[in-house]
Amino acid sequence: MESLRFAFGAGSWWMFIVLAIVASSIAWYSYRTTNPPLSSRDKGLLTVLRAIGLALLLFTLFEPLLRIRQSDTVEPRIAIAIDVSRSMSIKDRSVDRKVVVKDLFTTIRQTLGDRADVFVFDQQVRPFSLGTADSLRLNGYRSDIGKAIRFVGNSTENVRYAAIVLVTDGNYNSGEQPVYVAEKTGLGLYTIGVGDTVAPSDARVVGQYSRGIAIVSQPMPIIVDLEYNGMADGNAEVILKDNNQVVARQQVSLTRGPSSRRVSFTWTPTSDGIHKITTEFVTQQQEFTRSNNIAQSFVRVQKNKRKILLVAGAASPDVTFIKSAIEFDPTVEVVTRIQRDAVSFYEGLIDAAALQDIQAIVLIGYPTAGSSNDALERLAEKAKRTSLLFVPSYQTDYAKLARFQDAVPFTVRSNRAQEILVVPDVSARASADPVMKIRGEESDVETWNQLPPIYRTELFVEPAQNATILADLKIGSASMDEPLIIKSERGGVRSLAVLGYGLYRWKLLGQGPAVSRGTSIDDVLQSFVGNTIKWLSVRDDDDRVRIRSSHEFYAAGESINFSASVLDQTLSVVDDAEVVVDVSGASGTSRVVFSSLGGGQYTASIGSLPPGDYAYKGTATRRGVQLGSDNGRFTVGKGSIEESALTLNNGLLQLLAQRTGGAYAPAPDAKSVLEKLKNDSRLRPIVRTSDREHALYHLPWFVAGALVAFSLEWFLRKRKGLV
Repeated sequence: MESLRFAFGAGSWWMFIVLAIVASSIAWYSYRTTNPPLSSRDKGLLTVLRAIGLALLLFTLFEPLLRIRQSDTVEPRIAIAIDVSRSMSIKDRSVDRKVVVKDLFTTIRQTLGDRADVFVFDQQVRPFSLGTADSLRLNGYRSDIGKAIRFVGNSTENVRYAAIVLVTDGNYNSGEQPVYVAEKTGLGLYTIGVGDTVAPSDARVVGQYSRGIAIVSQPMPIIVDLEYNGMADGNAEVILKDNNQVVARQQVSLTRGPSSRRVSFTWTPTSDGIHKITTEFVTQQQEFTRSNNIAQSFVRVQKNKRKILLVAGAASPDVTFIKSAIEFDPTVEVVTRIQRDAVSFYEGLIDAAALQDIQAIVLIGYPTAGSSNDALERLAEKAKRTSLLFVPSYQTDYAKLARFQDAVPFTVRSNRAQEILVVPDVSARASADPVMKIRGEESDVETWNQLPPIYRTELFVEPAQNATILADLKIGSASMDEPLIIKSERGGVRSLAVLGYGLYRWKLLGQGPAVSRGTSIDDVLQSFVGNTIKWLSVRDDDDRVRIRSSHEFYAAGESINFSASVLDQTLSVVDDAEVVVDVSGASGTSRVVFSSLGGGQYTASIGSLPPGDYAYKGTATRRGVQLGSDNGRFTVGKGSIEESALTLNNGLLQLLAQRTGGAYAPAPDAKSVLEKLKNDSRLRPIVRTSDREHALYHLPWFVAGALVAFSLEWFLRKRKGLV
């Protein structure tokens, strides 16, 4: 049913009527007496034309609106979502899931009739239009229950769904947590569980946990969680493999009844690159399936050390203490160059070998007045592409430091070699910066602001564009609007400067006395230098081009998909890049070309591949210039991740029903769930009202009508000789 209503956007009806009467009165008054005199008929005609013109102008100025209200009675519908992943075709200890699913499909369709629409889901969701139970194909490689719920929830823009009948075993292995998604949709979930809650005789690897990044020659723990049920007393073995080579074994004892164990390994990588870590749970007993006895993950192993170049104008306590703080991290290698005279350093030259593979440069009291131009040029050129930490000294020559203008986060306005004592003035906001973190608590501000004073010349600087001031300085108790610690990031290259020297005092005068008294306080210098080196060592260039496979492990026959994101050196998205990936494995090398999705995102698919280990390397180029590259590995297995879902997860299905006001039952009691569904108040017909509004004042007809009325009036006035 539709209803029409006129309204004004710039006033009310009574105001328009009053003004229209006033306008008509003015029109009548203006023609009360005329020269020459006119007949009453002519006066009336001219009065009406003027009144109509004024009324139409007023009508337009009041912004007339036409509001159309439409009301419809909507019958909410029901969505039936059926899990068609491979786990739904397993034969349990007591039931055949495939048979149960097809029987449930027939029962639900007969009970709900035309009020329901059927969807099927595995890793994707799609409407099921074939309409018969025999048409169900339970062969999906993954289960994404959350996506199925979200898909139905988002469909309510076209069809109003009030509830979902969810037929599944409750085991999801892809996508979001289903409970969170279900609560956001507002739909009632009526869940029907398929499967056996009693696990068969089986042993499996529940999970393998390790860091995603490791360092060559640095031990890394790998934790493996095991579960077994229905096994006889005996022994089993857990095997750890690195790239399919056995590196460790552990014996475990099995006991009767359901049980779980946690096994810990220590793995020490011997080479860099991407390593496939595999744990295998080996038993000599009869099991329901052995496809879930293996867990795998990929670990990126980096080179042994991050290389840091420390260049000092002279030997000093700051050099000693800062170098010691950097070397506290065993993954960092410090290459030192301490200036001996104008042309040489104690440890050797600053040549190509010294600058090779460095991830950050640390300048302490360098350059000085005696620093050679050759070394300065090499360092300044390298600093344009390498992160930098700058700490001055009394002898620092700021005129020569100008060569590093593109690297340091400040510009020198003036400097006078007059030494003063200063202390940090750190705000609560600045203390939250990762570089300034000590304990990560609010007390960090107090710790920073109670440090012993350090030295500084009468130096005045201007922060670089986009620089961040982490600490100002105080002289005594007087706060100064001058930066003491400042950082910036330009084009993916990071720099940080401490515009004071004598940082060793933070350790000797701060931590030292506390240690001598047998107490302990935070080692600010160690924390600050360690945080700074970590921050400097992270290069955003490495993340400008990211290419990843959709999963690390695929089932046989599953399609392998890739996604990529591409940014340029200014971190702006690139939509016209040429992205290609070469995939190599036992069957040879294949090349796949990506297509652009917009927003710097790209996608590609290579279809299915034979079981085995595969490596890929991709590059992104634009107009012949390479923007970056990325690489990775994935494995195509003989089995499926779905084969590990051996029992019905009724806990999740009960929680979904409880949180959404629905109901749950195992498959044999499915009719009880359907009866409760019929009484759900959300299925009652509702009246849906929609309003549409048309702005009539945008139409030219009202102004045109006013112009016609005024034109006719003027024409008649001329014909009658009115003045």
